[in-house]
Amino acid sequence: MGLLSNPSSALLSLLRGTVNPTPGLMTTRQPGTSVPTQKQRRLEQAEQEELVARYQAGDLMTELAERYGIHRRTVSAILKRHGVPTHASGLSEEQIQHAILLYAQGQSLAKIGKALGVDAGTVHARLRERGVRMRDTHGR
Repeated sequence: MGLLSNPSSALLSLLRGTVNPTPGLMTTRQPGTSVPTQKQRRLEQAEQEELVARYQAGDLMTELAERYGIHRRTVSAILKRHGVPTHASGLSEEQIQHAILLYAQGQSLAKIGKALGVDAGTVHARLRERGVRMRDTHGR
């Protein structure tokens, strides 16, 4: 009685026939509805070359991904296939030097990250890579 007196919603859905009984695919669906399919967006060679040129001109990967309707990782893969070095850290060398200066002036990692458009953790990692002595969480 105990465990079976209140059957789970997944079991009830299975008994009603509104769940796909295939193991690993236990998703509840309304009868007569279909599962949305992912649309693949493949860029033509000319579009890829334009994307590379835009990146080299200073566009961000996230901006390019939105512009071309693809994922940011796809942008990264296209750049890699074309032999374009990327800013793996999200910051250029000039931005890192600026971050070091701001940090030395007492700015927080969060404020620096916001100003540069990256996460505070990214700023922290780049500063540590450059040997910057980090303050504790209380600014000491």
